[in-house]
Amino acid sequence: MSLKSNFGTFIDRAINELRTGRPIVIKENKNYWMFFNIEHSDNKILNQFNQYLQKDKYLLITKQKAKSIFENKVSTNIYLKINEKISNKSLLSLFINPLSDQNKILFKDEPYIKSKDFHNVCLDIAKNAKVIPSLVFKKINSKYYKNIDNLILQLGLLRFNHKELKNQNKFITNSIRLVSSANVPLPNVASTTFNIFKSYIGARRHIAIIIKPKNLKQPTNLRIHSACFTGDIFHSRKCDCGEQLNNSLNYMVKNKGGIILYLDQEGRGIGLANKMRAYSLQSKGLDTIDADHNIGFLDDERDFNIAAKILKLLKVNKVNIITNNFTKVSSLKKAGIKIAKQINTKPTINKFNKNYFKTRVKKTGYGFKNLD
Repeated sequence: MSLKSNFGTFIDRAINELRTGRPIVIKENKNYWMFFNIEHSDNKILNQFNQYLQKDKYLLITKQKAKSIFENKVSTNIYLKINEKISNKSLLSLFINPLSDQNKILFKDEPYIKSKDFHNVCLDIAKNAKVIPSLVFKKINSKYYKNIDNLILQLGLLRFNHKELKNQNKFITNSIRLVSSANVPLPNVASTTFNIFKSYIGARRHIAIIIKPKNLKQPTNLRIHSACFTGDIFHSRKCDCGEQLNNSLNYMVKNKGGIILYLDQEGRGIGLANKMRAYSLQSKGLDTIDADHNIGFLDDERDFNIAAKILKLLKVNKVNIITNNFTKVSSLKKAGIKIAKQINTKPTINKFNKNYFKTRVKKTGYGFKNLD
């Protein structure tokens, strides 16, 4: 890039480019590659750039997706050459539908190759952009390298050195700042402040809801709550998110206040659109974890260092945490937040969420039993 800036700015701009569907150009050693968000890699878009690109077309996928295609024979992110004639619709089908022998055959005769650092940072950018974490990429023809900056400017794209895009979550977390605060009276407690925090890299907004701020003492009652559009607002029966939020609020009202950290980490960190894709996959027979893997995500993509950062900005260093999630506890401890007490909760089980909870307990060690 011609603009003088720090690595955090590079990360922010790369996230925004992929989020909005524009390709990014990555410099790796002396080579230049163009990466396309798979949701915006149809032939109409590729044809705008193909005259500048080599013919070979590659698909980059995460380890989780690779395992589902190659039946657990893969232990790393990979890429593989794909036929130019494979439609974007067929590629997308690999992620939004359960895998079948029919779509696996697309890769039957193609050897896969272990990804390199510059591939991996691009997958991280896709995850932070909350798009499907898979990218189509091509190499820019070397005859354009001499005037590469002019070409990129002409195409309206941005170029990055892959080293500028490392340690993304660290930069995102460190960019968090308090931007505004106000008193917002709630039905059961009039004394409540909403404090809006923004990560200036990635443009995510998080809220620290402080219940009875004048009574706040340490250890502070704490609920780390990932935003759930379907559960918190519309009371979806597929999860207990809305119930946990309300129960935590009521607990704090009765027990000297506390803090609800409402984090912009929808769907265990995959974003609302991907969460709906995962729900669709669940309706076709996959469980909540396998559905996320099918799209290319980890069991849980959330970074709870964000919660620790906000607590430190609020000068809170010791908490009673309301959670069944041991990862939240261990993440806070690792970040230097002391845990005085863990307060477990009991979900309301129904026919729509029973399998969800059983899967969480079985596959992620979620902290409760006796779900029958």
